[in-house]
Amino acid sequence: MARTFFIVAVLIALIALFSDFGGGDYYDRRQPDAMAKVTISSGDIVGFEDIHNTFAWLGIPYAGAPQGEWRWRAPRAVAAWEQVRGALEFGPMCPQLQSIFSGVKGKGNGVLGSEDCLSLNIWAPKDALGSTEKPLPVMFWIHGGSNKVGSGSAYPAPHLSGSQEVVVVSINYRLGALGWFSHSALRETAATPEEASGNFAVLDMVAALEWVRDNIAQFGGDPDRVTIFGESAGGRNVFALMVSPLAKGLFHRAISQSGSISSQTRTLAEHYVDDQEPGLPNSSGERVAALLVDAGLASDRDSAKTLHKSLSDQDLNQFLRSQTSDQLLREIGPDGSSLSAPQLFRDGIVLPDTPLTEVLADPARYNSVPLITGANRDEQKLFMALNPKYSNALFKVIPRIDDQETFNRDSAYLSDRWRLTAVDMPATIIATNGGAPVYSYRWDWDEGGDAWLVNWSTALGAAHGMELPFVFGDFDRIVPIPFLFNNANRAGAERLSSQMMAYWANFARNGEPGRGAGNAPLWQAWNATSGGIMLLDTEADGGVRASSDRLSVPDFTDRLIKDASFSTVKERCVMFVDLFYTPRRGREFFDRREYERLGCAEFDAAALVGVSGR
Repeated sequence: MARTFFIVAVLIALIALFSDFGGGDYYDRRQPDAMAKVTISSGDIVGFEDIHNTFAWLGIPYAGAPQGEWRWRAPRAVAAWEQVRGALEFGPMCPQLQSIFSGVKGKGNGVLGSEDCLSLNIWAPKDALGSTEKPLPVMFWIHGGSNKVGSGSAYPAPHLSGSQEVVVVSINYRLGALGWFSHSALRETAATPEEASGNFAVLDMVAALEWVRDNIAQFGGDPDRVTIFGESAGGRNVFALMVSPLAKGLFHRAISQSGSISSQTRTLAEHYVDDQEPGLPNSSGERVAALLVDAGLASDRDSAKTLHKSLSDQDLNQFLRSQTSDQLLREIGPDGSSLSAPQLFRDGIVLPDTPLTEVLADPARYNSVPLITGANRDEQKLFMALNPKYSNALFKVIPRIDDQETFNRDSAYLSDRWRLTAVDMPATIIATNGGAPVYSYRWDWDEGGDAWLVNWSTALGAAHGMELPFVFGDFDRIVPIPFLFNNANRAGAERLSSQMMAYWANFARNGEPGRGAGNAPLWQAWNATSGGIMLLDTEADGGVRASSDRLSVPDFTDRLIKDASFSTVKERCVMFVDLFYTPRRGREFFDRREYERLGCAEFDAAALVGVSGR
């Protein structure tokens, strides 16, 4: 009976996790507070008292609704209002497929949200409101979710704001094909060069930063000390803002958590997969063909391609704008999974037309500000834990790893590849070429609870996104995985969280993380020749400490050559291809000389894509 009850309890908790990820109903009891009345550029708003001695304002529009004729247009100004507007509820999330990362309850795989979604949320210490003598640093949060799911509402920030004396802003921005769509029909009918870029979500972020510049002083924030920070796709977007000329002067420090410096060409974003120069599986060409078939205007993909090429830009533009958000977001991959829309296009206007590795090599070509960039030691375990190649998942949601040794090996390679493009590569490029200081970290906490059905320490370890509760100081509402935290690990986790929040806030305050709360190790900047990375962990596993560990593409070749767990050269070549040649991870870091040094010259890299089953 006790075991049955435990299983039921786990399933109930998991159902809660998958249907109510994020803030949940915590803010259902909010009441307006007259002390939180603020005048902004579009009118008066009133917020409410939150925990940790803060006020909060939710759902503040920073741009007009990008819907109807304004879909795929640059953000426009918000219409002013006359009455005091309550800022008591999170604004609608931007349209997305229902997932555990949506932040609200939902059923099935339907599309959630509204195109009227460009809003932001603010948390500020109570005593900061109206203060002009000592304005506080501002931390501007960009959520992750592959740039296709998520919302700012999933990251309540009263603890970070109140404990560290900072003003925190979180935003919503357009997602999927509504936020990133590169197509000639939209370019030809665009009102401005910025609209022609296809990088509509980046334009949203720039508009939100402009709003912060113009209004944040009313909340006690310093418009001259704005730190952008984001995780996963949000970390990629941090790098995008660093290289965007439109964002120049709008922020003064940057933190990228598990981001990447990858970007995409027009070819990848627009071409069909079987073109001579192939595009991605969810390119705008493939998407238009699928929409034409769904609309009954073509019988199959081949006839849709023919029709696509025959239509004028005006006709295609009209057709695309007639589609609902549901139709635009429901593109499904061949394996039944939803595919991320191509994103971060090298358009030459919003983003440079060359790879970010080239841009970051010249401080004059990007917004050179102090940067923290880091990754989690076991990034890929989050995605591998339910992959049938590695796991016989119980009830399809509880990881049951079949071969822990292979699981750990593959995770180490794939996670280190993530760190290479998120941390070591950009840090080395920037430091070598005289850019602003870069501080790097690797997050190592792997002390997740051991429940009867799953051991989170071995199934996830220091996986992707697991650092988020530590950054925000909230272990109950951010990444609320059942039984992850318990009486045995909670105290150590909270101490590490306090250290991390202090490092992040010091950086926002002074442009360098320093010693965190005062007794932590001094966080040194990355050195162009010797590297230098801060390991973030609890005292039980060595504590917060510096390391000289660093990565490069040749390091992967050396490791694979020496790795006796691969039985054949071809297996090593498949891993190298999986690391550096798959369309999903990008090919801009593929080094053919290293591929051949590994002994792979006889294997066509393109033919090995997908062989691993990962």
